[in-house]
Amino acid sequence: MGSEKVKAKEYYIKDFLSNKFLFEIPNYQRQYCWNKENINQLIDDIIDAIENNRDDYGDNFDLYEPYFIGSIILCTKNSRDDGSGLYDVIDGQQRLTSITMLVAVIRDLIENEEYKNVLSSLIYQKSNALMGIKESIRLSVRDKEQEFFKKYILENGGTSLINEVDEETLNEAKESMIKAISIFKDKFHDEDGILDKELLNTFIMYLLQRVVLIAITTDSFASAFRLFNVINARGLPLTNSDLLKSENLRAIGEEKQDEYTKTWEDMEDEIGRETLEMLIGFMRTLKLRKKATSTIFEEYVKKVFVDEPNFRGENFIDTIEDIKNIYQKYIVDATIDVNNEAKTNYYNNLMNLMRDGISFNEWMCTVVKFVQKFRDDNALYEFIITLERKITVDWVNGLNFSERTSRLHRIISIIEESNSLEEVLNSDIFTKELNHSRALFYNSLNDSDFYTKGRMMIPKYVLMRMEMEKTSPCKKKLEFNLSKTSLEHILPRRPSNAYWKDAFTTNERKVWADRIGNLIFINGAKNPLHSGKAFDEKLKIYVLKKGEFQINKDIFKQQHWNVENVRKRQENLIDEALKIWMK
Repeated sequence: MGSEKVKAKEYYIKDFLSNKFLFEIPNYQRQYCWNKENINQLIDDIIDAIENNRDDYGDNFDLYEPYFIGSIILCTKNSRDDGSGLYDVIDGQQRLTSITMLVAVIRDLIENEEYKNVLSSLIYQKSNALMGIKESIRLSVRDKEQEFFKKYILENGGTSLINEVDEETLNEAKESMIKAISIFKDKFHDEDGILDKELLNTFIMYLLQRVVLIAITTDSFASAFRLFNVINARGLPLTNSDLLKSENLRAIGEEKQDEYTKTWEDMEDEIGRETLEMLIGFMRTLKLRKKATSTIFEEYVKKVFVDEPNFRGENFIDTIEDIKNIYQKYIVDATIDVNNEAKTNYYNNLMNLMRDGISFNEWMCTVVKFVQKFRDDNALYEFIITLERKITVDWVNGLNFSERTSRLHRIISIIEESNSLEEVLNSDIFTKELNHSRALFYNSLNDSDFYTKGRMMIPKYVLMRMEMEKTSPCKKKLEFNLSKTSLEHILPRRPSNAYWKDAFTTNERKVWADRIGNLIFINGAKNPLHSGKAFDEKLKIYVLKKGEFQINKDIFKQQHWNVENVRKRQENLIDEALKIWMK
């Protein structure tokens, strides 16, 4: 570390929140996002420590043993010889923010005015012109939450006002703060909503006088960042998104850092941190076009940024923002800008079904790449139709994850190397190779275990995709609620009704029960009590009363269900499938 100074020192909470220290959470830090489990663990662990001490020492508080709550990494911004000063919180901001809110909740619950004033002074000092006192905020959170944090947490009585907040207007960080305050409040009330004053008073004494944390301070951001990547005691695991946010923001000059911090946080608010993490993974795939061999963060640091040093910083954030916009418009909103309503509707229906029905998302990288390369929505329309055929055929044919992703990497390379839509669509992967898959695709559709393919996701997608083609997909936008739709066996897998035992032998049932020709859609969940009923009863219950699906209508004409009928439906459905995916 050279001349960098790193110090570690234990502090009780009462000393850490004293007027000796001021803390700021830099804008490049992740937003506050502790969930219910994190919050409950924080306060429950302290309560458990109190109970354990009480078991050992009774009410003799002087003998109570300390409780270690973890470490916090600080980078010095301005300090004096005695260690007092202003510090950036590099790691531990989730914990420090939670402790601040916990103190605020107790401040607003406790009745002793002296205690209330002391607790208030630990987190906030209002300005007083008459006395010449400047406003002092012990912990300053990110700019986007600071006004909210001040009103509902720092100011006296603030936590009592959370019920007036319209949660629909809040970002993810503010929602998490509201939840934390509610949990903290509940811990100090019994089931009847009565405040447990004894617990409240004992808890705050123990929190301030016996709870210990270790503050690790350094005067170098580089040193603090290295510690940030290594130490994460009792906190949330650092995500690739968190690490890459810091990695890229620190590569940007101070004059633009706030601008790019806002860009990043706006993306987090718009699509959520998990989706942003996914898109960062997509960008890695687009850059490297090979299977990952380490974490996404390490792949960027050791490969992408080594090959493209200038990609770190502004270019990284500009590119991920572009990918976010593409993902939001073309995949989430499923819209294209073409002067053709039929194309617009068909694209919307197909993309919505692909997005919600295909059990893996790696294919989305190819959509992003195609838009980046050509910026032509009419061309994208044609590409998506062909891409969906390729993805579905490979999926139904049982290609494993590695095989599927390898082919998707090839498609990305083909797009990169092509100068037109025609070059892309005429490549071997969409022509010769797809045609060579026809026999295997037929056999896969005809499989006696078709129902179980892909954990039942494949038959559901295939039949819903066929349903789409039967419902005028060019004329209107359809709604596919796959989560509320179920596949039902016409012939039960394990029949007990005499009707089915007469209509099918044991061997015929094994051969036909899980085939595509024996499957229908129903709205809602399956009812085991209905599944075994005779054919005519099932039609009334599942088809007539649970919604109409075009793909089910051929069975309305049947009086009975037997081998001949299921075989005929099997052949018809496979023929229809081949027309869709093997043009």
